[in-house]
Amino acid sequence: MKILKQSVSSLSLSPSIQTLVGHGLYSQALRASATLLDIRLTHQIYSLFKKCGVFLDVFLGTYLVDCFSKSGHLCHAHRFLRDMPQTDIVPWNTLISGYGRALQTESAFGLFYDLKCSGLKPDAFTISSLIKACSNSQDSEIAHAIAIKMGFASGAYICSSLVDNYSKSWNVRSARKCFEECSDMDTVVWTTMISGYIWNGEPEMAFEVFIDMRLFGVDVNQFSLTNVLGAVSDVREGEQVHGLSIKIGLMASTSTPLKNAILSMYCRCGNETDGIKMFDEISDPDVISWTARIGATSDGKKVVELLNFLRLKGIDVNEYALVNALSAIGSSRLLNSGLQIQAHCFKAGFSHVIHVGNALISMYGKCQSTDEAYKAFGEMLHHDCVSWNALISAFAENDLDGSALAVFSKMQHFSMKPTKFTLASMFEVLSNLGALECVNEIHVLIIKYGYDLDNSMVTCLIQAYAKCGEIEMSKCIFSEIKQVYMVHINALASAFVHSGYHTDLLKLFQEACNSEVEVDGIIFSLVLKSCGAFSKLEEGKSIHSLILKYGIYNGYFVGSAIVDVYCKCGSVNDAKKAFEELPKDNLATWNAIIMGNAQHGHSQEVFRLFSSLTEIGLFPDEITYLGVLYSCCHSGLVNEAYSILNFMLEYSGMTPRLEHYACLVDLLCRVGHLEEAKKTIDQMPICPDAHIWQILLSACAIHGNIELGRIAAMRLLELEPDNDSAYVLLSNLYASSGIWNEVGKVRKEMKGKSIGKEPGASWIQLRGAVHSFFAHDTSHVDSSQIHLKLQELYEHMSAASHKEEMIFD
Repeated sequence: MKILKQSVSSLSLSPSIQTLVGHGLYSQALRASATLLDIRLTHQIYSLFKKCGVFLDVFLGTYLVDCFSKSGHLCHAHRFLRDMPQTDIVPWNTLISGYGRALQTESAFGLFYDLKCSGLKPDAFTISSLIKACSNSQDSEIAHAIAIKMGFASGAYICSSLVDNYSKSWNVRSARKCFEECSDMDTVVWTTMISGYIWNGEPEMAFEVFIDMRLFGVDVNQFSLTNVLGAVSDVREGEQVHGLSIKIGLMASTSTPLKNAILSMYCRCGNETDGIKMFDEISDPDVISWTARIGATSDGKKVVELLNFLRLKGIDVNEYALVNALSAIGSSRLLNSGLQIQAHCFKAGFSHVIHVGNALISMYGKCQSTDEAYKAFGEMLHHDCVSWNALISAFAENDLDGSALAVFSKMQHFSMKPTKFTLASMFEVLSNLGALECVNEIHVLIIKYGYDLDNSMVTCLIQAYAKCGEIEMSKCIFSEIKQVYMVHINALASAFVHSGYHTDLLKLFQEACNSEVEVDGIIFSLVLKSCGAFSKLEEGKSIHSLILKYGIYNGYFVGSAIVDVYCKCGSVNDAKKAFEELPKDNLATWNAIIMGNAQHGHSQEVFRLFSSLTEIGLFPDEITYLGVLYSCCHSGLVNEAYSILNFMLEYSGMTPRLEHYACLVDLLCRVGHLEEAKKTIDQMPICPDAHIWQILLSACAIHGNIELGRIAAMRLLELEPDNDSAYVLLSNLYASSGIWNEVGKVRKEMKGKSIGKEPGASWIQLRGAVHSFFAHDTSHVDSSQIHLKLQELYEHMSAASHKEEMIFD
């Protein structure tokens, strides 16, 4: 005892602990030192404890294991567990849980097997702790098997843990199976399943689970509502959840997380007004509230004002708020605001935070500043998959498909695993390029990474193969889908529209209407688009009637599709009637009626509509301006076209795209201003494509401008060496000018390259059927009678003093 007292006096103890040790109260001293989490001190006291021949009892041992497990000192916790002569299940569960928090899966399973060998029987908390220690789907399956064997698998506590683990291991199907096998489904289990679907990017399924939860009469709480709000993409659904939270009295409390979730939902759904109202109801906004408030502002200039306000008030914003701010910059007219937000990122020290860098890349892409996007990517210290996705999207959004493909190849070179978003972006790129072999390679990657059962990937495959001319492959993929959803039907419908399979589309549409799947506005708009492409006016009217029957008349895409089909079928008056019955806050509908009038040469009506659009507070987009320019082109309005382009640049801050410049060049060529057209092409801030050079070459052939025609032909053939139109137009240009030796050279070059002139084609609709025919076509069963009638018409025209020679073979 004397030696023990000397040892005590030599320790560096706090006065209170030294007093406890001095009185032989070692258990209390151990508790006190464990609370301080001083490992050295605890071991000194524990050594004295053991020298006295005292052993750890269950209560003290459990306390020590708990303290050191929670602090992450697992080796020390394990030592205390091992030194306990007698124990119960609690410290074992505590240490297994500690290993789980530290992501030491192997140690957790090892301790579990030691527990079984000790003679103690694991309980539900043991299994739950073991499940939470699993780091992947395979480990979860082992823990699941143990739970089944021990009879715990169907309990709510275990089921919620399994659902959570499977979901976070990207195995939502196994999570769903556990959910359905649960015998005691409480609010926690339902909420976990909702959260699992959101985690796996399936918000529609999450909302379906929430609806079922309500149908089964399960009580919802703020956690249920907070989770399901993350799945909402339709503001009407969000309003229903908001209303439910008010009805059950959750909004009366000061539940900031729930109010933040409602605020975020309104922001995500584009309802800025209600989002700001929700923010104003939060009595004590936290950093999440301010982050969502910034996200509620869609105007980049207002975002900058809000950031400046917060800085003056001394309120610090986090990197997520700045990411939201950058997301508000959606076009080149807001680039200056984007640069100011970037300055805030530098001042706040977030310039090298990876998701801020990713947001910068996306912002530059939306502002058509792809060089700056690439520069921002290069300046990042580290890249994740989102970084690569953002850069690929930046190039793809600006029609730089080759650059996007190069970035994807580089991503593969660095062994960066592509996500579903990466592959979806690449499908769009490869479809534009018509690169069927590359699409096949991406298909292999989808199978390799286990994405082949994902709905979004399946729809991308269906559409990509169709765009590459493999519609049969699209049909095959669709036929292999076990559970068909509306998203799959819409994908195949889109494929049929792209491939011109109108009959197949109507059959698919009829099957969808007769099935249990609830049809949406997308398939109606696709069928209308196909009707417009084939001038099926009566079918278009029938679909219009069905839309009224199904009550989806006010859908964003449906309204514009109705207007568009009437315009394309030549019934502008019906288009106007339909337009007048639609809400006027839908820009797509305005674009459809503007483009329809432009196509029919109603330029005054186009300008009237454009003025009305701006007067009611809508902002024209690139398609709006394209429609107005198209009208100017077909009406020969040069000055008006220049005014519209200037308005587009100065008022909207948009950079004209190739399509806008093509309209202007076409207009100048139509009125004979070829030199001005060439000057416009040279001064374009973007490289002209083959279409623009072909417009100029066609005009040169008409007006006999050999010098410009040669330049246009040379540029066109540089871009498309096998373009037969370039050779034919150049040959006609030389022929009209009597330069026959050049005509011979052009035709000789065509023959040497095996380039043949594509025959001219046309089509006519007669008695509900569409007949297509080519120049010199004799394939029709009545071709002899057709040509006899044409010869008869020719003779009548000749008799009326038409001197041009016409020969019909």
